[in-house]
Amino acid sequence: MAATKNIKQALSIACGSLIASEATAEETAANLYSPWEVDVGYMYYSEPDYISVDTYMAFLSGNISDDDTISLGLVFDTLTGATPTGALVGEGFSSVSGVSGGGVSTSGGANGTVGFDDTRLAVDANWGHEWERLLRSSVGAYVSVEGDYTAVGGSIALEKDNQDKSRTYTVAIGGAVDTVSQSNEKTPEPFAEISDGVTFGAGKKNSYDLLLGVTQVINRRTQGMLNFSYSKSLGYHTDPYKIISVADPDDTELTKVFEHRPDERERFILYSKVTHELKRSGDHIHLSYRLYTDSWDIQSHTFEGGYSWVVDNKHLIEPFGRLYHQSAANFYSRTILVNQGDTIDDVVWPSHASSDARLAESLNTTIGMKYKYRTGEKHSIDFRVGYYHRDFSNAVIDDDSAYFVQLDFGKGFN
Repeated sequence: MAATKNIKQALSIACGSLIASEATAEETAANLYSPWEVDVGYMYYSEPDYISVDTYMAFLSGNISDDDTISLGLVFDTLTGATPTGALVGEGFSSVSGVSGGGVSTSGGANGTVGFDDTRLAVDANWGHEWERLLRSSVGAYVSVEGDYTAVGGSIALEKDNQDKSRTYTVAIGGAVDTVSQSNEKTPEPFAEISDGVTFGAGKKNSYDLLLGVTQVINRRTQGMLNFSYSKSLGYHTDPYKIISVADPDDTELTKVFEHRPDERERFILYSKVTHELKRSGDHIHLSYRLYTDSWDIQSHTFEGGYSWVVDNKHLIEPFGRLYHQSAANFYSRTILVNQGDTIDDVVWPSHASSDARLAESLNTTIGMKYKYRTGEKHSIDFRVGYYHRDFSNAVIDDDSAYFVQLDFGKGFN
């Protein structure tokens, strides 16, 4: 269920480290300070034959004094469809509980998917304070709740400018506590056969994050950014819905068991971005590169680019693209291999194993277009559409694809 866990990433330390920029402080009769901005939006995400997500978003931000800013965010999702279980496609019937009380029993092999129906509510808040002309801080917190996953976290960040404000240094720390389970608030015993029904209580996971960054004005039209982040998580990392087939080299299946992942993970990320304004047209080009590696031996490279074409004062068009490649986790396996004729007693169980395609080697591409229309000095409508495709290596599914559509309305207040 790749889409169901994205909210934590969206509300993680990276978001917490984005300090509110300086704004003009024009006091109103009500002793509030401008600008106040409200954004509401809707996004539809669909993986044909798999998952569909409807996302409703609302954000409020503004100044409450000369030195203080606040922002509040609200996201509500409805998720329906089916997700690959990890089992071989085309094998016998296996009953797997659906998400969030859906009670869906489906074939863990006949079509390799399990159905679900879930909702999610996420709230985040951020307070920014300017201590002096060159020093700012930000404190953020978030809560995300769905039927089988709860995340609570926060972050603290500092930004320091040099004297001419051509360079900004950022340091941020964050943490989160997650609770993971099936919809019945249980987690399966690792490598237990589905029919055994051996379960434990909900799993707990604690995460700790650190971010160090620098933003540099290279010249009047070019700005660069370089960030390094480190994250460590301890506790339950297994997906309680994912299963893996025990099969011989010809894919003749002996049984299906629940997966098992390590209880510790370290992540290292190096992120760089350059934005340049073209002198004659005023258009902008932005390019970024992200290097990721972790203690599960997953390594990924992400290249992103976009071109902002300013048609006139009211219209902006921005095509964008993304290319992503990752290696497989060191415990990833398409199946747990056995010899022909073996019984369950002959299986040599590995320490950890998962056939989740998200942990396999893959090549992902995204292309899309954003259109922005300014309806007034402080009003705008944004429309974004994109297509996403993944090719997997040595996975129970060869590829999948998705498309997304997002509509956003923004309004500023004095």
